[in-house]
Amino acid sequence: MNAEEAALRAIEALHHAILVMDADNRLVLANAALWKEAGVDSGRFPPGTPLRDIARLLAYRGLLGPGDPAALADQILAMDRSQFHLRHQRSADGARLSQISSQPLPGGGFVVCSVDITTLHRAETTARNRAALLERILNTQRGGIALFDAAKRLVLHNPAYRRHSNATAEMLDGRPTLTEIMQALSEAGEFPSSRDQDYVRKVISGERSHLRFGEREKMDGTVVRFHSTPQPDGGFLIESDDVTDLRRAEDEARRRAAILDGVLEALPHGVCVWSADRRVALFNDAYVRLMEGAPLQVGDTLEDVIRRRAAAGEYGTGEADAMYRLEMARDLSRPQERRRLRANGTALDVRTAPLPDGGHISVVTEITALWRAEDEARRRAELLETALGAIRHGIVICDPDHRVLAANQLARSLVGHEPGTDLVGHTAEEVIEQLHRAGNFGPEPAASELLRMALALDRTKPHVYQRTTPDGRVLEVASDPTPDGGFVITHSDITALAKAEDEASRRAKVLETAMASMRHGLIIYGPDRRVIAANELSAELGGHAPGSIRPGRLLDDLLGDLHAAGAYGPEPGASKRLKAGLAIDRSKPYRAVRETAGGRVLEISSDPTPDGGFIVTHFDITARARAEQAAQERARILQVMLDNTRHGICLFDANGYVVAANALAARICGLRPEQMAPGRHILEIRDEQAAAGEFGDPEAFARFVAGRPGDPWRGPHRYTRRRPNGMVLEITTDPTPDGGFVRTYNDVTEDRIVRDELERARAAAEAASEAKSRFLATMSHELRTPLASVIGYAEALLGETAPETIAEYAGAVRESGRQLLALIDDILEVARVGGTEAPGPVVPIDPAALVGSLAATAAPEAEVAGLRFETDAPPGLPRALCDERRLRRVLRALIANAVKFTPAGGSIRVAAAEDDDQGLVFRITDTGIGMAAKDIPRAFEPFTQLESSLARRYAGSGLGLHLAKLLTEAMGANLTLDSRPGEGTTATLRLPRGITISQSASAAPQETP
Repeated sequence: MNAEEAALRAIEALHHAILVMDADNRLVLANAALWKEAGVDSGRFPPGTPLRDIARLLAYRGLLGPGDPAALADQILAMDRSQFHLRHQRSADGARLSQISSQPLPGGGFVVCSVDITTLHRAETTARNRAALLERILNTQRGGIALFDAAKRLVLHNPAYRRHSNATAEMLDGRPTLTEIMQALSEAGEFPSSRDQDYVRKVISGERSHLRFGEREKMDGTVVRFHSTPQPDGGFLIESDDVTDLRRAEDEARRRAAILDGVLEALPHGVCVWSADRRVALFNDAYVRLMEGAPLQVGDTLEDVIRRRAAAGEYGTGEADAMYRLEMARDLSRPQERRRLRANGTALDVRTAPLPDGGHISVVTEITALWRAEDEARRRAELLETALGAIRHGIVICDPDHRVLAANQLARSLVGHEPGTDLVGHTAEEVIEQLHRAGNFGPEPAASELLRMALALDRTKPHVYQRTTPDGRVLEVASDPTPDGGFVITHSDITALAKAEDEASRRAKVLETAMASMRHGLIIYGPDRRVIAANELSAELGGHAPGSIRPGRLLDDLLGDLHAAGAYGPEPGASKRLKAGLAIDRSKPYRAVRETAGGRVLEISSDPTPDGGFIVTHFDITARARAEQAAQERARILQVMLDNTRHGICLFDANGYVVAANALAARICGLRPEQMAPGRHILEIRDEQAAAGEFGDPEAFARFVAGRPGDPWRGPHRYTRRRPNGMVLEITTDPTPDGGFVRTYNDVTEDRIVRDELERARAAAEAASEAKSRFLATMSHELRTPLASVIGYAEALLGETAPETIAEYAGAVRESGRQLLALIDDILEVARVGGTEAPGPVVPIDPAALVGSLAATAAPEAEVAGLRFETDAPPGLPRALCDERRLRRVLRALIANAVKFTPAGGSIRVAAAEDDDQGLVFRITDTGIGMAAKDIPRAFEPFTQLESSLARRYAGSGLGLHLAKLLTEAMGANLTLDSRPGEGTTATLRLPRGITISQSASAAPQETP
């Protein structure tokens, strides 16, 4: 079989109709599928048949579509077969749809291929219809839906998603990625804050292969919760829901809880709430303070708390175990009231009452001074916790005939259908009646009324209503029409929201009950300055008309009522007081005391609450005010007596607090009168004196105080101290019968001046005597030693004739003479430096050259002494502008001192460098015997050696360092020593920037005036 035969057989076997015509429009080939489709025998149309006959056959067979067959055949014949053609052709009866292509051949002629696409077209139509249905379903959803593929590109979404995300249609057009959507929203200003930007980064970088939950508050205040579910193809589905109402309910619950907490802490009563399992649920600071027992924590059991208190003797002096059993035997299911006297003399009123949840509350009131209200029962608000991470809705889709087209599984479980119940095909009314028969609408007659309402709904309009299932769940049922005349029923579980509203209402009633039992006036205002709640006593104590303090009333109106009733007194002062009351900053705590027209004294406090509101409390303090007034009168009489005393007097109580003081006491102590006012503690007064420098260096005084007891009044009975201004105080402390003390301050400055003058004269005389003794001892040794050598060798020379001996003795005489000359020069130099002699000329000195010159002289001496001598003076250092003779004398003295006190085998190093302030510094470092830090100041004294005995090891007058110090100060430089015993000494000579000059400056030509 050749290739041509194989091709013919393949064309013949094709299921598609094939027609081949030559350049003259005559039949070359047609396969069996063509003749079968035309319904004729192939033998009737042999090769060579004109195209006209075949076209008319197909037209009359209806294969060219409806219309005039002759006209349809002519259209086929008129086609340009030299071009490619592709068209869809439906048969005359509409039952068949074909795709017909015409392809020209290279040598002329053409090939026609007809493919039956009827089945494919029907499938595409079905798919489009289902897609349109899905789109209608998505568009009617109250929750947003967005499907992304594995590349994170948007496949489809509904309007609710666009509304929840605030994206525009342009942002979601063209299959954008999730990253592109978030960036577009960010550029549109949807995420203005840094917190929003963090949210954007988390959404973009989040892992989508797992379930994810998220929530954010939009700029318009709505709160949207997002739920991301991974898909089998690697993509993910994002569902969004508007949870603004739920969030507002949570915020309202938290706000009310914060108000309850603020009220609880503002109460003067001790409150402790116990849960049903007899554990501490909450308590306030007043409870711990009043009970004064062992530490209390949330979660402690009642048994542990009572056991600790019994062991601490809180229930009396009896046996701890017996007291514990007695307390545990109390019936907490009934209200109880007990009063007991404590060991410290305070009386407590303890009341317990059961709570509806099985727990109980304990209210403790100190009744020593005032009887307090009982049963202050409040619970701390718990945070509203609801797992809303995967909010889903039950969906039922109905057609215009009210028949169910589709329903998800959640619709069956939420509304109460049995698992596996098939709802498709049933009418919505049948489904609703089935739920009623199954008892899912609750008890009668409410169930029948709900059934009647559901059946009567007009489904062409949106409807939303709620119902409660038999198991206690609250459902929000929404019915929304669809464009095709049907409707969608959405079921949302809003049980958490309903419970939150009930809980908020319950907590409000608890707050009202607690406030009604208080003996103080209490008014709670919101951030808008309007009344939220108030007890009856607030109107009586505040001077308002009964029933005038109602929720919603503005604070400004209430104060205006008081002004109109004359509560602020006569004009014009009344208007000023009203204006001041209106101007109070309620975001900060405020306290005030005022007296009413009836003589009652009230303490009024205003405290802010976490939500921006505030609480106003009225306390009746008439008795306390009268007692304070009497005490102030007695204090004024005592103050007059103190102010007329010629001594400074200050009376302290047993705890160190000022009871009374005269102005002279404060002035003598360097204080203002208000700093020593009654009520101030002696430690506060002492700290202020220390901070003002009354006791010298504050740090040194702090170290002194650290070693003393915390009650300074236990110090000396009588002592003196000198103030910074020179005044000398004599301070006397005398105890008082009540455990306090009286301090008397006397100015004894004149007496101390006389004593100090005598003391200074004595010290000067002793110093002069000591200096004279040192001078005589030193000069006696230093002058006698060389003179003895001169005399001895001179006498030896008189009897000596050997020339070599004469030369040796003469050299010794010369050396002793030089020692005497050097000693005399040192003494004279000291005298000159301390006198009026003018210094030598100031010239630029090269430090490197100076160090080299000194080394040339000192190195041989060091070598003889067995020492290693080193120098370090790099070129280019700043030049010294000073007296060269004095500078050399200082450095020679320091080098000589290092050679003298360094044992053989040691080293000496002379270095010059530039310091941080662009000055010049010389350092002479040795490894000699060194000295203690406390002895360094003595080393600079004249005629002083630290080894001062007559048998000392090192010769010298003790003027070397003293002279070096004097010359250094005369040049305006600075000389210091740094030494440790056995480690050596470093002498540092600093020439400051003012007496140095850089090399470049010194090399520059100088202008002459």
